[in-house]
Amino acid sequence: MEIREYGRILRAGWWIVALAMVVGIVGGWAYTLFTTPQYQACARLFVTTEGGSSVGEAYQNNLFSQERVTSYAGLATSTQVAQRAIDQLQLDMSPDELRSRVTATPIDKTVLLDLCATDADPAVAQVLTNAVAGQLTQLVQELETSQRGGSPAAGATIVDQGDVPAAPIGMGLTTVLGLGAAIGLVVGLALALLRGLLDRSVRDRSRAEEISGRTVLGGLPVDATRPKAAVASMIKMGEPLRALRTNIRFLGGGSPPRIITVTSPSAAEGRTSTAIDLAAILAEAGHRVLLVGGDLRSAALGTRLGIDQHSGLSTVLSGEHGIEDAVVHDVFDGVSVLPSGPVPPNPSELLGSDRAHEVLEELRGDYRYVIVDTPPLLEVTDGAILTALADGTLVLARTGRTTREKLRRAIKVLDGVSGTVLGVVTTFEPSARRLLGGNSSASGDSSVKPSAAEPSTPTPSAPAQSAAPRPTPATSDTASSSASRG
Repeated sequence: MEIREYGRILRAGWWIVALAMVVGIVGGWAYTLFTTPQYQACARLFVTTEGGSSVGEAYQNNLFSQERVTSYAGLATSTQVAQRAIDQLQLDMSPDELRSRVTATPIDKTVLLDLCATDADPAVAQVLTNAVAGQLTQLVQELETSQRGGSPAAGATIVDQGDVPAAPIGMGLTTVLGLGAAIGLVVGLALALLRGLLDRSVRDRSRAEEISGRTVLGGLPVDATRPKAAVASMIKMGEPLRALRTNIRFLGGGSPPRIITVTSPSAAEGRTSTAIDLAAILAEAGHRVLLVGGDLRSAALGTRLGIDQHSGLSTVLSGEHGIEDAVVHDVFDGVSVLPSGPVPPNPSELLGSDRAHEVLEELRGDYRYVIVDTPPLLEVTDGAILTALADGTLVLARTGRTTREKLRRAIKVLDGVSGTVLGVVTTFEPSARRLLGGNSSASGDSSVKPSAAEPSTPTPSAPAQSAAPRPTPATSDTASSSASRG
């Protein structure tokens, strides 16, 4: 995996890193809040031995004293010293409890011993330290004195009494918070990378283009709950749709595609909503547009627009109705709709018939653009049949849901039926949804009105026979429409 891929994963998972750091900081703050501060007082002891005054004897005595320091450190945390200190101070605790609060550390290559005691009360820590140090020196004297009497062979002297500690031991609040943030950063980076490596979905446009091998023409949010009345209203927030319209118009050079199928690998990736939006944005430019419900197994388009399904594409293909009898004119300005109609028993056969080709060619003569909402490519064969009849196909990839494997398979299906892939459109883009929140002042009317700049009279042209050239997408990156798709 390239470095830029890791960068892409981390950019997509920045919120995980940020959240982990916040959790780390809060955890550090909670640790300091619920942890009792501990204070430590320390005393220092000097170990001596009896011996001669010659240089050699002094050297030997020094080595002997260093060995004794280690032994005395063990005595400092012994049960006997602890019990003597408890008796001296009349404490209500066990020797083991006191021993757990005491540490004795020999200073390397010296005859010094540091003895420390810890307690939540700084004054108690001082008292414990001095009591244990005093009891240790007394016990050493007893042990080093021969039963026959005389001077002890070695001894320990307190050279520094324990003082009342001014500050608690351990890390301060700033250090704890910094450590929590650092731990959160490391954990967050690890989680973000793991999530990115395990995630098989298409996350952004660059990945969609890389996986499909086709140009990404735009990115759109979708709102499956948008009412019919709002279909035209969304145009005032349609800059990304206008960018998509511009890209489509420049496909094929002087002969742009006019019969366009909108498909996707699987269900719930935004086909119906995108088809509606695309039809509306093309009509905004003054074109005469027909929106066709090509999914004969579902009445999604008619249901979304509130159109009766007693007639439609299925009845036209079966010969029960003529085209004009089934088309619902001016559902919204400039857009007529041919719904899917009642569900037939043989949808694949109807769509694969010569009549289907004849109907589309007849519609080409009546409308500048025919936008066909198709079934998902990988679930039924109907979608592939329709794409083979069209001038070109827009393949949708839902960010965060469409998997890489499914997008590759969808492109392979289209190549297998010699379908012309105009490009890929990503749906449910977070950046596109954010755009909608702040674009209410954009130009546009509540109804879509034809523009005099572009005539609505259809200009017949032959269907595209080969893959369209890769266009340079318009500059608008973000998308229009809303938040959940059908």
